[in-house]
Amino acid sequence: MITVNPTLTAPASLTAVCAISEQPAYTTYAEFTAAGGTASDNCGIDDGSFTLLSEVSDGNTCPEVITRTYQIADHCGNLATATHLITIDDNVNRTLTAPASLTAVCAIPEQPAYTTYAEFTAAGGTASDNCGIDEGSFTLLSEVSDGNTCPEVITRTYQIADHCGNWPQLRILLPLMIMSTRRLLLRHL
Repeated sequence: MITVNPTLTAPASLTAVCAISEQPAYTTYAEFTAAGGTASDNCGIDDGSFTLLSEVSDGNTCPEVITRTYQIADHCGNLATATHLITIDDNVNRTLTAPASLTAVCAIPEQPAYTTYAEFTAAGGTASDNCGIDEGSFTLLSEVSDGNTCPEVITRTYQIADHCGNWPQLRILLPLMIMSTRRLLLRHL
């Protein structure tokens, strides 16, 4: 008696942006074949034996590759497996929006830089991303003066990451308009 194992070929690789749940596993042989997978055998395929054996991550992030291993049997109990790859990678741009303008009377320390995302949002700033924002990553990258006076322009650059570690930056211009004794106008653009 010659044993001939069935063949099982997975559908084309898939992608997801934020999470594996965007690409649910195939639960039936009909779903598997509707997605482009195939199986064949000289004794016929036992459709009911189709199963997901494992779902394993490569442990990386952005991209993360998930390998799903499926199995099917023929009518004689011979088995075949196939692997299906799903790549999760968030490459959608984040947004970071500045708070409203501020005014200082004498000096820039009257309007200190935002040190936390909570301070930034309490002042009216926003950040958003399709996969979520890592609020703890909010930082002031720089505060640079143009070297002028009356007005002096201070440029503050902030950044925040999404859960994939992508870092958009926002430049906030703070023009210091000196009026009468030393009135400073700070404006976020």
